[in-house]
Parts: sequence; structure tokens; C-alpha cells
Amino acid sequence: MLRSLNSRLLLSYVVVILICLALVLLGLFVFTLTSPLWVRSATLDLEVHAQAALQALRQAGLPETIPPVRLQELLVPVAEEQEVRILVLDNNGEIRLDSEGRWLGERLQSIARAPVVNGRMQGTFLSPAGSRWAYVGRVISAPDRDPYTILFVSRPQMLTWFVQNLMPPVARAGAVALVLSFLLALLISRSVAAPLQRVAAAAEAISRGEAGTCAPVSGPAEVRALAHTFNTMANQVEASQESQRDFVTNVSHELKTPLTSIRGFSQALLDGTASTPETTARAARVIHEEAERMRRLVDELLLLARFDAGQMVMARDVVELAPLLRGCVEKLTPQSQDADVALVLEVPEGVFVTGDADRLAQVFANLLDNSVSHTPPGGNVTLGAGLVDDGHVVEVTVTDSGSGIPAEEIPRIFERFYQVDKARKRGRGAGLGLAITKEIVKAHGGTIRAESVVGLGSKLSVCLPVYHKGGD
Repeated sequence: MLRSLNSRLLLSYVVVILICLALVLLGLFVFTLTSPLWVRSATLDLEVHAQAALQALRQAGLPETIPPVRLQELLVPVAEEQEVRILVLDNNGEIRLDSEGRWLGERLQSIARAPVVNGRMQGTFLSPAGSRWAYVGRVISAPDRDPYTILFVSRPQMLTWFVQNLMPPVARAGAVALVLSFLLALLISRSVAAPLQRVAAAAEAISRGEAGTCAPVSGPAEVRALAHTFNTMANQVEASQESQRDFVTNVSHELKTPLTSIRGFSQALLDGTASTPETTARAARVIHEEAERMRRLVDELLLLARFDAGQMVMARDVVELAPLLRGCVEKLTPQSQDADVALVLEVPEGVFVTGDADRLAQVFANLLDNSVSHTPPGGNVTLGAGLVDDGHVVEVTVTDSGSGIPAEEIPRIFERFYQVDKARKRGRGAGLGLAITKEIVKAHGGTIRAESVVGLGSKLSVCLPVYHKGGD
């Protein structure tokens, strides 16, 4: 029963309610200890016993006329009959007679100073033993002797009075409060548990493969936040699954094309179709090129797999940026000349970064290669660098005058196998270059972003932390 959140919340609310009711009762009990209500109730009961005791004494004669010795003989039976304790005090408050005989000779100063109204007094006093007693007294004045006081005392049973007088109404009010609180707790627990159950149902639906399942965003703020986070996670999981499906499809497609070429030309060699030296050389060249293409694809996939597994280790050398970028431009110069695209280098000297020179060269060479490939003849590609963020970051930009990238495509260009131009021939690559570039930049503590305007060109920016000599 207590395995569900609803039952546990309900039980916790009920326990809290019972604890609160117990604290209320305890508070009332403590209040009663310091309140005159229970003493007043005790003295009212004692007044009844005192009247009966006086009546019994009067049957033996007027108290004023009864000799002290005879009065003492009458005290014990009357006290036992009326279930009270009877004391006789002189005008100094000293106990002369005690129906139980234990306080003889003790003095009750508070009684001696107590106000007397029409020969009567009432209240409480501390006994010689330190306990509190309630009393009702009668002052007796005889013509031939000193005045004395007859006290009818009893120890107030506060707990009994509390149970008899305060417990019943408190219990009734507590029962009503408990029922109402239980109903309210039931509503609250359901309002918390129901949205969580809907989130759990959505999770179960996703585990069954039901795509597009979302949890309703309802309930308390924390539960709504949980549902919103769950929906975000579900969307990411669905996107990841779709990405995996696309990954398998793309890898299959990228491998199928070279494998088809390899299979066809190798078959031509085997069955003698390629019998002349020229056709044999052409078949061997195609097989070699397609095998090399497959090798590059496998290397790129393995590199991304190492990044995903966190096993990619980068060198942490101090690298001067200007020579590295000049080397990248020199390597791409033949390609840019063949494409009739001008390469422009604008890089300041003396800028250093910490990282792997070979991987950084791979980053900028890949960006230059992409820009040159997408820039029409007569265009230009500019590789520039400059310090930003008060000299703590260097921003390297590759700007081209190509066709540009549509705005809706920009967020996806760093995805694996994603290619902006779906119709272009895939012979040059599998769409993994920018994905690898992003991982290398990220491993160096940097960021990469793209900006583009269709028809005007694109700019890709790489920001890397600057290394300052001397630790500055």
C-alpha cells in the first residue's frame, strides 16, 4: 500500500495532522496548568463537600460552641464521609487540627493572609510537601476563645478535570478537523501524484516506441518543471534516435557507392572485360580511389567515435597562429587556383594558443576547403584573425563570397552527414567535416559559429583562448 507516492503523501499528511492535534492538546494541558479555571472548578466541587461537612458538624452543635477536643473527634469521620481533608488553623495560620494528622504544627502563611469575605475564603495553597491544594474555609469566632478557621481542602485532580471538561469538546473539534484535513490531504496528494503518474505513463509509452509522446504539463510548479524537462528529454531522445537512423542510412549510402564501383571494376578485371592496359589501369585507379574514399570515411567515423567516448587526447603545445594559418592557405592554394577563387590571409603576428597544431590545422583547412568549394569562380575567400574579449580570446574567421546558407539550415550544418546542398555529388565528402571541426574546437575550449546571407556569402568564426607568455 505504501509503495505508491499517493499513499505515502496521504500517510505523511495524516501523521502531520495527528501530531498537530496532539500538540494542540498538549498546549491546552499546559494552559490549564497555569489557568485558574481548573482551580475554580475544584473549589466549586469542594464548596459542595464543605457545605455537607458543615451540616454534619452542626448536627453535633454549632461549631462555635464545640470544644476543640470534641471538634477533633468529629473531624475524621466527617472528612472520610465527604472525601475531603479538614484542617483547623489558628489566627496565625498554624495547623492545630488535621483530619489526617500529618501537618500538625505547620504554618500556612498564605492562608493567614488570604482575604475573608463574610467569614468565608477560598483559593489554593502550597502544602508543606510542596504540592498545590484547593481549599474552602470558614472563619469561626467564639466569644470565649480566639478566632480559628476550618479549612476543607482537597488536591485538585487536574488531569481528571481536563479529561472531563476540556477533552470532549476538543475531541469533537479534532475529529471534525481530522476528517476535513484528511479530505484536503487526499486532494493535495492526488494533485501531486496524478501529474507524476501521467509523466510515468508518457515514459512507458516512449519505452514502447510510441513516437511523439509528451507528458501533460500540469500540477504544482515542481511537477510542471519535471514534465517540461521530461518532454525536452523525450524530444532529444527522439531526435537522437532519428539521428541514429539517419546515421545508419547515410553510412550505408556512403559505403554503397564506392563498394559498387569497386565491385564493378574488380569484376571487369576478373572476367577479362578490362583486358587492355588502359582499361586495366583505369579499373585499378577507380578501385584505389574508392578504397581511399572508404578509408577516409572510416577514419572520420572512428575519430568521431573517439570524441563521443571521451578518448580523444589533444596535445597541449603552445602554437603560434600566424604560421599555422599560412600553412593552411599554402596547402589550399592549388585548389583555389583551379577553382579561380582568390585566397586572402589577414592574420596578426605574435598570437599564441594552446593546443594540438595538427588538429587545429585540420580545422582551418577544412573550413577553407568548404569555402573554396562553395565559392563560384571569380570569388574570394578571406582567412582572418583578431583579438577579442580584452585580448583573452582570438577569433579566426573564414569569409567567402559564395551562394550562402539558408537561415533555417545554419543550425544543422554541424550535424553529422548533414549537407546543405542535397543534390550535389557526394564524391567529395560524407558531410562529416564540420562535425569533426566542431568537436576539435570544443576539445580546445573554443566555440564555432556560422553566419550567412543567401546570395552574399558565409562566415564561420572559431574562438579560442589566447596563450599569454609568462602566464599573464
